[in-house]
Amino acid sequence: MICSAFLAFFCALMYGSETIDFRHHNNIDMEVYLQSIHKKCPEITRLYSIGRSTENRQLYVMEISENPGVEMSLKPNFKYIGNMHGNEVVGRELLLYLLDDICDKYLSSDKKITQLLKTTRIHIMPSMNPDGYEKAREGDCSSILGRANANNVDLNRNFPDQFVATASNLNPEIETQNVEAWLKQYPFVLSANLHGGSLVANYPYDDDQNMREEDSPSPDDDIFRFISKTYSYKHPEMYKGNSCGDRFPEGITNGAKWYNVAGGMQDYNYLHTNAFEITIELECCKFPMSNRLQSIWLDHKEALYAFIDRVHMGIKGNIRFSNGTGIPNAVIDVAGPNSERYRKHTILSCANGDYFRLLLPGDYRIKVNVGDKYLEKLVHVSDGPATILNLLIDNNIPTSVHNELSGYVKMNVSDMLLEEPNIRVLDGSAIISNFVGDKRVPLTVHSELMQREANPMYADSTKTKRKRDNNLMTAVIVISIGSIICFLASIVLYKQVKAMHSIDTGGYKKIETEKFAEEP
Repeated sequence: MICSAFLAFFCALMYGSETIDFRHHNNIDMEVYLQSIHKKCPEITRLYSIGRSTENRQLYVMEISENPGVEMSLKPNFKYIGNMHGNEVVGRELLLYLLDDICDKYLSSDKKITQLLKTTRIHIMPSMNPDGYEKAREGDCSSILGRANANNVDLNRNFPDQFVATASNLNPEIETQNVEAWLKQYPFVLSANLHGGSLVANYPYDDDQNMREEDSPSPDDDIFRFISKTYSYKHPEMYKGNSCGDRFPEGITNGAKWYNVAGGMQDYNYLHTNAFEITIELECCKFPMSNRLQSIWLDHKEALYAFIDRVHMGIKGNIRFSNGTGIPNAVIDVAGPNSERYRKHTILSCANGDYFRLLLPGDYRIKVNVGDKYLEKLVHVSDGPATILNLLIDNNIPTSVHNELSGYVKMNVSDMLLEEPNIRVLDGSAIISNFVGDKRVPLTVHSELMQREANPMYADSTKTKRKRDNNLMTAVIVISIGSIICFLASIVLYKQVKAMHSIDTGGYKKIETEKFAEEP
């Protein structure tokens, strides 16, 4: 233990924060810098490439985490992407500095960094457009030289769009294709795309069907505004909203309200993956002189860390069958905190059954769809680390279950009928069981939370129906018992008749009464 402490102290001396190389890094220098960080912190870093650019340059990503490269249960994936526009270079440099800073803090046994790496898989792509970077020039604050890729395509107009189809977003470039494949490989939860030319945190949607400069909120507008303000308020100037000639209250803006972008990457992330992504404009000058980089880093350092921490808000858990198998691609819906309607945005569970849903503090209704089965659960989300809600599905249920907490369960099996299906809530896990039949039947709920949410009118009608059903059942039982008694009596009579003997007239001789006399 003493040796470990000495080693950490020695490394901190050898690789202190002064090792951050505050200058611009071209593509060769960037690769060297990434390799040096990996060499310095091999146990927490993994350098990989998601493919190559149009001009055959590597699209590098560094994962920095405890046990990099290993998918661990309930450990969310986070990402930063920089330099999507080749001439907007501040994000590229800040991400290199961030990697170096995390490494240095880890070597000095910083408790917050150690905990962050233990609980988070952080993926950082310093440059999505290394080809465009080669054309850009230091000191050029406003031109478009180097903005596009080698094919002169703006990569932030190159993703599929929900409203508008253009020649650009219908023909993805190789860089775009590589990013799309990357998003399918890792179940990212939270992300930011770092740009330059302004100072603001921009959130979805980036356009609307009318392509007007007006607010175009997503179903999770409350969450996007919150995480955007997380960044802006950690920056000494951004939250003030006055910079670069624009006015942005609290330093945030809806993308479409600022200007329309058809084919943007942040909307693609939100609509086609589990990731919530915003676009952060870091600096008024797109390619500032290198002597400004250190002060820019100091302005953004805390905000970059604070934004990563937001990956741990909301709820998370594992969805599995009762035999322990994780359920991939379960569809998760959310209603609340101020509406009973489900948000028009779903996420999917990961390959191992894990799920992560960003939410603000409050009370929510969670609905999980597994094939043709449905499960609902009420959950309270606190202001702190993600609330863990594990969900258990009975894989022996041969039915479709649609539980809307309205008092009925829809069932679709034709051969059998069970009168009272039920939902049991045990140890924070919800279990649906005992569903057979093809009928709408009353729902029995063994959960105080669910009972409070149940329709009161349903509760009254259910009592009446159950009373009627009980009366009917009593009648059936009485008739059945009577039939059994009659049947048994006929058997006794038959045996006694056999004991009689015939008389000549064809009648029967009476049974001798003394055989049935009571004992004195």
